[in-house]
Amino acid sequence: RRNLEVAIGHGFRDPELLRAALVHRSWVAEHAGEASNEQLEFLGDAVLGFVVSDHVFHRHPDLSEGEWSKVRASVVNTERLAEVARTVGVGDALLLGKGEDAGGGRDKVSILADAMEAVFAAVFLDAGIEVARTVILDLLGDQIGRAHV
Repeated sequence: RRNLEVAIGHGFRDPELLRAALVHRSWVAEHAGEASNEQLEFLGDAVLGFVVSDHVFHRHPDLSEGEWSKVRASVVNTERLAEVARTVGVGDALLLGKGEDAGGGRDKVSILADAMEAVFAAVFLDAGIEVARTVILDLLGDQIGRAHV
């Protein structure tokens, strides 16, 4: 997980938050007492949406609401998040059940995107919104810029 911390640019004060973000429900099915990353995924989706919306709102005040929504949708989607997750090595760090792992789960778009959202939530809970904003914009800023063009 240390490689993932380096790749996203955030060292966790509470490493259990990062671990929790990487626990897939298939792991939970094989390990009693574990909790999946689904709650963190939910929070991460909101944090990500807020950060991207706030960024676009302030950086591009000339755009219409519809254009802001299009930029956000082009960045905050499963394919883009999976690309980012691959870039930072989320797949290698995932805790997957044996069947999901054998079935290629470490490279499944939906699993990667969900875990990336959970990682964003973990950063937010570990260090607050400004650090989460920095991590998200460092990882997605180029895509936001391309979406606006």
